[in-house]
Amino acid sequence: MGRKEIRALIVESDASRASRIVTLLARSSDFRFHCATANSLARANKLLLEKRWDIVLSALELVDAKGLDSLVSFNPTRGEVPVVSIVEGAEPDAVLNAARSLSDDCLFWGELGEDCLVQSISYALERRRMLRELQVQRTERDAVHVDSLYRGVLDKIDEAVFVVSRADGILLYSNETAKRWFGANMGEALEDVLEYDLLEVEEVEMEISVKNADHPRAELRSLSVDWGEESACLISMRDISKQKRAEDAFLASQRRVDLATREAGFWSWDLAGGSMQFSEALRKTLGYGAQAFGDSISTFENAIHPKDRERVMADLRNFATGPKSDCELKFRIRCGDGLYANVGIKGGRIALGDGAQVVLGGSLYRLSDKKEVYVPAHEEVERSAEPIPAKKKPVENDLPTVGMALIVDDEEVLRKALDSILTSYGFTTIVANDGVEGIELYEKHKDEIEIVVLDMNMPRVDGSKVFERIRLDGDRIPIIMTSGNDDKHALPFSDGEKENCDFLLKPFGLADVKRIVGRFVSKPVSVE
Repeated sequence: MGRKEIRALIVESDASRASRIVTLLARSSDFRFHCATANSLARANKLLLEKRWDIVLSALELVDAKGLDSLVSFNPTRGEVPVVSIVEGAEPDAVLNAARSLSDDCLFWGELGEDCLVQSISYALERRRMLRELQVQRTERDAVHVDSLYRGVLDKIDEAVFVVSRADGILLYSNETAKRWFGANMGEALEDVLEYDLLEVEEVEMEISVKNADHPRAELRSLSVDWGEESACLISMRDISKQKRAEDAFLASQRRVDLATREAGFWSWDLAGGSMQFSEALRKTLGYGAQAFGDSISTFENAIHPKDRERVMADLRNFATGPKSDCELKFRIRCGDGLYANVGIKGGRIALGDGAQVVLGGSLYRLSDKKEVYVPAHEEVERSAEPIPAKKKPVENDLPTVGMALIVDDEEVLRKALDSILTSYGFTTIVANDGVEGIELYEKHKDEIEIVVLDMNMPRVDGSKVFERIRLDGDRIPIIMTSGNDDKHALPFSDGEKENCDFLLKPFGLADVKRIVGRFVSKPVSVE
């Protein structure tokens, strides 16, 4: 039997990547692919109008479209042509979730291989064929015909499928996969799914959590169909638990690698000669130039946090004469901006062929983005005795329209959502794309700003530094920190500051933002 022929349009601005996809498809033993490539969104849309295509494979980043723009442009044609998106895997969660919703399947470029690529295309084509058959049959009112046609198709696919009456929510049909997933808990599972108001809308696509140990995460899609003489809702759930576990593991692994190797710099110490040398990367990690951080042991020792200095120097000297061959230390060191960063060093003895000459060497790396200010003990006593001047009036429930909110986030979608919510509370908003703009806007409007929503991880300057800059003036305005990493130890505020601070883990819903903003709006915030 001959191989099935498939016309595939590959939308990719990188010619080498497009060539690799064509090569992978050519190896298929089940299908014969006829491929064409388009290096831009404009070219792709032109080809879509000129010829018939069975499948579209598209990257997110094109020469004339960034992020989700390409998938949004393809979306009107999805009723006819299925779309498989190819992502890098490093995109924000909000972008990845949207990419899954806008396409029939979503693949990671780093994991792209012949089997997974062909399997994804096969899945997208089969799904599209099934939905097309269901829609064609909308004019057929014969229930027997519906049973024989629909059920035969639906029982074969590896997705849990329900058909529910739109009039009264009664279950009309469940396929074999749904019975295998839920068994005796079928009714409870259906109640949970219908809470998403699927019976009220024509078409829905979303990712949900499933109350089932074997399939905790699923991609849900619903579609209006005619089931016999009933207006019904076809609900399908595809298990994506393995995919999500792989994504979570990848992100966690990438985070560990980033923390372990972030701007790693190298050092060496000749104990006999008393000299110490530092690489340019180490100086860059700490924010110094060559002149500001010279090659000397005194420079290094003086930069160590006063409370860590004696321990670190003693441990290094003990290591030089002790039995261990490797060392690892963690401590705080002063950076070029005067703040102290948490760092780690790993090192070992360097063999130079001279037993009398002991040389240590290794790497220095940042442990986190968080920094702190060192205040000598006598200044701490003086500061505790002096109240911090009040620079902001309490945030009242009835806010004047001149009240100002500062939003600092590098994701445009989140900036717009936060702007809408804060505006609804009566705030005038100012928006920054990164930490540098955030500091500039704060310094320009600090006497007007009543609340700040601040992302932890941004280019140029991160949220922790913006937080420290605001608090440096003794400013106690409410600050809501946001992050995609559930690492509360990295937050720049302590438990004692929670009256004026809060945290939102991404991805968060609008209701989460409203709840926290409402807490600050409805309750005056104390000013020390």
